[in-house]
Amino acid sequence: MKHHMMKNIKIISRCSTLYLEERLKGSGLSGIQATYIPEIIRSPGINQDQLAQKLHVNKSNVARQLFMLEENDFIERRRCENDRRVMEVFPTEKAIAVEKKIREANSEWRRALFADMTEEERELLEEVLDRLARRAEALG
Repeated sequence: MKHHMMKNIKIISRCSTLYLEERLKGSGLSGIQATYIPEIIRSPGINQDQLAQKLHVNKSNVARQLFMLEENDFIERRRCENDRRVMEVFPTEKAIAVEKKIREANSEWRRALFADMTEEERELLEEVLDRLARRAEALG
């Protein structure tokens, strides 16, 4: 039975999250939270709205995940000096220490996912998905 494209994308995304969760057991991170850490490390001081835009999730989900990350000492939130209404997000040493494990788990997932594809198939798929993602961002 063929799945609709969006259903396939959701299946891949959900399975990726579960894979990350399994690989990060014992770290204190969920698969979802693991997607936040590299972005926060790349952009220390990013605010919650910017993070929501970069990760393509709604602001309430970002607030919820950041609360849990802060509770588990992966991030620190501070009020912006220029605008006291804005919360800036910074990685802690704990986040920096776990980033390598996140990168390794993502690389393992990618290798396993593409294992039976040729290089040409992988490149074509990634090119088409990049175009679809850019189009989706423009429409969203």
